[in-house]
Amino acid sequence: MPGKSVTRKTLIYVWLPLIWLSFFGTLMMAAWLSPGRYNWRRQAISKLLYPRNDPEFHTIASLGIVATGLMMIPIVVYMRTRLRSISTIAVDAGSAAFGLGAIVLVLAGVVVSHPAHGISPFPRLHEMLARTAAIALGVGMLVLWGCAAKGYFGSSKRADQWRWLLVSWSLLTLPALSIAILRLVAGARFQLSNPVYRALENRSLWHLGFWEWIGSAAIFLFLLSAVLFLPEHAAD
Repeated sequence: MPGKSVTRKTLIYVWLPLIWLSFFGTLMMAAWLSPGRYNWRRQAISKLLYPRNDPEFHTIASLGIVATGLMMIPIVVYMRTRLRSISTIAVDAGSAAFGLGAIVLVLAGVVVSHPAHGISPFPRLHEMLARTAAIALGVGMLVLWGCAAKGYFGSSKRADQWRWLLVSWSLLTLPALSIAILRLVAGARFQLSNPVYRALENRSLWHLGFWEWIGSAAIFLFLLSAVLFLPEHAAD
């Protein structure tokens, strides 16, 4: 079956370290070599990809993003293969969303025109691609988490094999979902008086760069958890 050609050992010791290096490694290198000081808490990751901001080293970050998207695809196949015994339709949908996010991430790494100063006829295309990738990856994580929950709660005989996967994915997915919902509540400007809402109104909490780095780390850990905890023969 597709996905069985790549073993868990290969993914753990080769593929995942390469993904970490291609994304975090190249972006940190680009930030270090950048002519201006890059503030990861405030500035979007895209700042490292724009030729206008870093005409000499932006290619490092761009190639790293492209490589990351491409290398995510075999892990998506791995997850799909080992989760399909739970729900073929749901797993296929979640895998398709995750795969789409990986492919669009590749495109976002290729299209790096600055939204205000680029020469592309579609100056905001990179921004649109980056947001689409983030949404698709988020949807994929949520759907696949639901599949893991179904595997654990829906099969008393095989619940143990899904336990650690569900725990790890819950720790990553549920906080992200809660933050997204709270952000939507704050953006809708509901008149709430509780301290949580007042904290959410503080725009300094929502600097794009900080949440992009947090989200990127969550996606990497999601993939790592999948490789570590998915039953190797769950689809048999």
